[in-house]
Amino acid sequence: MDQDSTPSAAELGISDAEYERIVRDLQRRRGVEPPVRPVEASTTARRSPSLSGWLSLLFVCSWALVRVLSGDDSDEGAAAEPAYAFIAMDGDQPIGFSSCRPIQVAVYPAGGPSDAEQLVREAVDRMRSATGLDIVVTGSYGGHAPNWNFDAAPITLLDPVSVSWQDGAAIADMTDDTAGLGGSAVVGRQRVGGTIALSRDYYAQLAERGDHDEALAVLLHEFGHVLGLDHVDSTGELMSAVNVGRTTLGEGDLEGLRRLGRGPCL
Repeated sequence: MDQDSTPSAAELGISDAEYERIVRDLQRRRGVEPPVRPVEASTTARRSPSLSGWLSLLFVCSWALVRVLSGDDSDEGAAAEPAYAFIAMDGDQPIGFSSCRPIQVAVYPAGGPSDAEQLVREAVDRMRSATGLDIVVTGSYGGHAPNWNFDAAPITLLDPVSVSWQDGAAIADMTDDTAGLGGSAVVGRQRVGGTIALSRDYYAQLAERGDHDEALAVLLHEFGHVLGLDHVDSTGELMSAVNVGRTTLGEGDLEGLRRLGRGPCL
């Protein structure tokens, strides 16, 4: 399809940021990497399929935009081929955490499920195995998570990745169709700190129906963002921008995490 027929973000009913992300993903697949920003605080979301049907309008539009821009008429099997993408690059190396420093994870279980800490430990075990990084849960804490908002305080090398349960009253981006938000700051050539905010309402629904697999999947998806993985448009990956109910890491997810775990020691 020629450039003049490409729909705009407004025509598709999505934000400019979502439109730019999709274009960036397409550029990556074509071998064009975006410039590296020296300092970055990224926060991205996994949408909850049960709150507004299997797909929210936002994701339906995003998926349609990917197909229009790429001119891809392939079938579902081809769309599920292994794929991964990184939020930021330093040359040919994805920007992740230092490979020789421990990554501490602090759990703030208030408002979350009764097994909040155990759930986080399970997700951390999966990420440690996939990356080889020294990711350690330091325990559960009371009070307010210290760094769920990167604008609240400076980020330092000593900051942990905080995992907490929030709602729209605390975080404006925690909308009714958002299951979780996750990201980390980039300082120089490495990621520092990190935050995962999970929807209190969605996790209450998951606990009510005993859906442990989806509860874990949301955490894994957001940990992927914290460690440096971006969304992809392959439904065969847990990092898919479209939540179609997948609950395990795909082949592309695992390869991307493997690369992030073999970064420089800084």
